Amino acid sequence: MIKGFGLLEMLVALSLGLGILTVIIAHSAESGKVAKKITVNQERLEAIFHTVDTIKSDLNKCGMRLQEARQICNISCLVNAAGSFTCEYGLADELLLENAARGQQTLKVAQNDFFKKDKVVLIYNLALGVWEFNEIRECLGGALVLKNALQNDFLRNSPVVVMKKVEYKYYPAQRVLKRKADKGNFQPLLEEVSDFYVTFFPDANSVLYRIEVNKKEQIRGYIFLLNLV
Repeated sequence: MIKGFGLLEMLVALSLGLGILTVIIAHSAESGKVAKKITVNQERLEAIFHTVDTIKSDLNKCGMRLQEARQICNISCLVNAAGSFTCEYGLADELLLENAARGQQTLKVAQNDFFKKDKVVLIYNLALGVWEFNEIRECLGGALVLKNALQNDFLRNSPVVVMKKVEYKYYPAQRVLKRKADKGNFQPLLEEVSDFYVTFFPDANSVLYRIEVNKKEQIRGYIFLLNLV
């Protein structure tokens, strides 16, 4: 005759089953925490790499298409302060297709997708030693309609440069590094930032930057501003 399990055996088996189930649940929970921590760390690393790439890209362009203009223009392509810096460069350029007279509000240039409404433009002429900033009100074919009348005369083949301005600012209270392009708003670039500074060495045309995350990880970079040489 085959005997069934007794009460004692059933209690032992139930206890063992509950013990194994508890171990499995605890292991699953711990695995979930580890997986979440790995995901968070991976996302933070990706955000750091993206931030560094963005800063390097902007600084490498600093002063681009403005080398010639800087001979007569008083342009500060890089300005830094505590926890912030501003960088400017030329996004695109075209030559005037015909003379433009003082008081005029249109410029005849070749069509270029970078010439858009509200963009700041720099017009200059080395031979005449004249330059000025203006803004595009609208684009009509190959003509740029300016928001303000020209203050100087510009000869044919005078360069017209579309300007790009980016700003970085560290917000200690929010522990966030933000970036702003042209007239847009500051957008979060990197969170959990515990320190950020940029030092500009004008004699060496170079920049040293440091980002500290969670008072632990530090990222440093040293970049030569080749367009300012």
